[in-house]
Amino acid sequence: MAKIPSAVEIVFGQFVKNMSREDALRQTKATLESLPGIDFHLAELEVEHKQKVLQRTKLTEIGTARKRDLHELGWYSGVGDDGAWGPLRERMRSSIGDAVISVDRSTEEIMASIAEPRVDHDKRLGLVIGNVQSGKTANFAAVAAKALDSGYKFVLVLSGVHNNLRKQTQERLERDLGLENDPSSWYKLTGVQGDFGTESSVNASSIVANHDRILAVVKKNGGRLRNVLQFLRKIDADTMRDTPFLIIDDESDQATPDASAKLEDDPTAINKLMKQIWAELRNGTYIGYTATPFANVLMNPNSDSELLQELYPREFIHVMPTPKTYFGAERIFGLNDFDSEERDAEVPDVIRPIPGGELAQLVPKGRDLSGFTPAVTKSLGDAIRWFIVACAVRRLRGQQKKHSTMLIHTTHRIDPHFATRDVVEAYLEPLRQLALDGDVEEFREIFREEINRAAGLYTGDGIAPTWPRIREEIPNVLRVLKLSVDNGRAEESDRLSYGELPQTVIVIGGGTLSRGLTLEGLFVSFFTRTSNTYDTLLQMGRWFGYRIGYEDLQRIWLSPGLEEDYRFLATVESDLRADVARMTAAGDRPADIGVRVLLHPGRLQVTSPAKMKHAKTVEADFEGYRLQTTRFDVSSGEALDKNARAAEALFAHIASYRSPAAPTLFENVPLKALTPFFREVDIHEQFRKIFHDAVAWTEEKLPDTGWNVFVPAEGRGPDFINIAGTQVNALRRTPIRTHPETLRSSGEINIRALMAANDIVADLRAQGKTPHGVSLRAMSNDDQYTWRRARDGGSGRGLLVIYPISRHSQSTSEERMPMADALSAIDDRLIDAERPPLIGFAMIAPTDIENRLKSKGTKIAVVPTYSDSDDIAEEVVSDNERDFQGEMS
Repeated sequence: MAKIPSAVEIVFGQFVKNMSREDALRQTKATLESLPGIDFHLAELEVEHKQKVLQRTKLTEIGTARKRDLHELGWYSGVGDDGAWGPLRERMRSSIGDAVISVDRSTEEIMASIAEPRVDHDKRLGLVIGNVQSGKTANFAAVAAKALDSGYKFVLVLSGVHNNLRKQTQERLERDLGLENDPSSWYKLTGVQGDFGTESSVNASSIVANHDRILAVVKKNGGRLRNVLQFLRKIDADTMRDTPFLIIDDESDQATPDASAKLEDDPTAINKLMKQIWAELRNGTYIGYTATPFANVLMNPNSDSELLQELYPREFIHVMPTPKTYFGAERIFGLNDFDSEERDAEVPDVIRPIPGGELAQLVPKGRDLSGFTPAVTKSLGDAIRWFIVACAVRRLRGQQKKHSTMLIHTTHRIDPHFATRDVVEAYLEPLRQLALDGDVEEFREIFREEINRAAGLYTGDGIAPTWPRIREEIPNVLRVLKLSVDNGRAEESDRLSYGELPQTVIVIGGGTLSRGLTLEGLFVSFFTRTSNTYDTLLQMGRWFGYRIGYEDLQRIWLSPGLEEDYRFLATVESDLRADVARMTAAGDRPADIGVRVLLHPGRLQVTSPAKMKHAKTVEADFEGYRLQTTRFDVSSGEALDKNARAAEALFAHIASYRSPAAPTLFENVPLKALTPFFREVDIHEQFRKIFHDAVAWTEEKLPDTGWNVFVPAEGRGPDFINIAGTQVNALRRTPIRTHPETLRSSGEINIRALMAANDIVADLRAQGKTPHGVSLRAMSNDDQYTWRRARDGGSGRGLLVIYPISRHSQSTSEERMPMADALSAIDDRLIDAERPPLIGFAMIAPTDIENRLKSKGTKIAVVPTYSDSDDIAEEVVSDNERDFQGEMS
């Protein structure tokens, strides 16, 4: 039975709706002064409130609001079911199921960190880090709903720089916050049909004073933000004091941070307007939302108090949890290590190469486009045909009422988008004509080649797709398939638009598809676009997200080099999240200690040099860096044999360092004894520079730190290697299943992962050195690296693991192929019986446990600036929306 509220609770509840908690307590006491025991009742009310607050602010997740602040200043005690959050939670439950529990928990921590409503000058700046295409909108909709239920009044959402994203966000929030079901409770300053205008400024004070809930969804456009600033400046002081604002900055690393070229330059226009808007508020919270927070955590936290305050997330950073069903960089690019026998089944085989020789027909070079005519190359044709087959599979699974999307992103240049659309249409037309006669044989080969390569990802219970079933559905897909071009010059009718009816669409575009905009049902991507910056590369990865019910159908075609770029960026993301977690554990705020960003040892930059004018190097470069060779150029049998000879020569050279614990372990080997091997071994060009840079760094920084060298001895292959007199059989590693023609043209194989789950401490395992009471299987990657650094563990030594890989490796996985089949497709001589194993190796650079290094050089913290990168700006963003005049919803 629900507790009946007392008179004190009823009166206090009415007051607290319109003033701070402290003022509400004073007013309740004044109103009920004659009530016996009023002081006791109010004290009891506060004790109960504090208990609720402490339950909400345990900080069990990874946010950084300071614990002592939450104990001293905590105000949030949760919300009921009768406001905006209750109905939204039920709508979410119907669409995302139990994932709503994660959204609820995540947003409870955010709510515990934001400013208390109606407390004059309580203003807080925060940041929420999500994943690309991971549900950030759902998270900030939930925060907005809970904030409204807790006394916030004005929700201002800054939604990227593109018209289509602003409209999409406006529609979503109107639905999620209940404007459609309860229009009389709201005043809208923007709508689906128009952005923030100037008319409402005339009555700004009246609008804000007389409405309990106000919503504005605004582009980060100079004119629109000036309209918002004008509106705020028209609000009288008393109304402004009593109005708690929630500013949600979606894609907060885009346009918001200052991107002026020099320290002494004036800030960029959007940054200045944003700071002016923030300066007008008396009470409220700014929360930036982004999946690529590099620019935000590197803003200036020490802005002069006499100037406009920078929007650095001083008070809190929260990392949204990553659900198991999410496919992000770490999962898609196979970055997790697995036991050898599990690797083939666990690593998703969804990446397909675009041969470098095709790029001239796909990507224009230079400024002159007059001579460029795109073509549907073999790989693009494969991608298109697979998309059509996969759509047929979805129809077979009863998903014909869901959107299905393929993305073609080859360039930011606009004219080639239209030309690509035309050649794709020309490619599709004869396929459509043949399908009218029931002839869909053009799709059979891609069906047979692809259908089971990622079958292990499927979580549904649909019937197995067979060619007779799929063949019947392909004509239905071709009938409804349409092409769309989405860029700043496309006609509205050509641009991507998801309505109520399901869309089956191939969309061609650039910058407008690179950030924020959700591509519904995207599961095939063809991507040749590159960038030199972390944030741009991650944002362009629109294939990240949820694929429930069609996980096995997703495929990503990438041009050379991009796979390794994304593999590294997953490490950057993981490292940044770990840094935030460490900050939380120490009870620090971002204002107390900067968040660090790992630097790429090669060509990639966090942002452009102009945006890093405040950056400082704060920690380690290749210290503890791990590299494993997963791609092999097998076009030269002699080069492969030379690697085997170099490995055997190394073992003979370091035989005196052999460990008594294991015949395949060599302990505390001097770096100079490894140098001949490092110089002799021939590795794939993709790893070559980074490998040599890591070795050079070690020679300069830690030349006297010893290395352990280890060879796994559990191999059972018929081929073997000689390890200083000990014969060791080759290991099983099999390549990703690849079409023979692709193998012949590329001359290379890809095994995707070389190291097994515990190989980070392979040497320590052989020595019997494990943490007391902890099994190796229970150690995470982070635990293993920590143990390598520990004095009673690895003592900071480097590790070189050499893997002899059998040329006759077999696999039971549909996603892999026998090694001999792959090698013979390239050259039959590669499987001659007398040839030695292939040589793969992994290295983990040593660490400075003595703290001898004064300059290590790998992470940066605090202050580079950011705006739209030239990498993603395909045109000057036009604001062609009409002014919204404001209306009761």
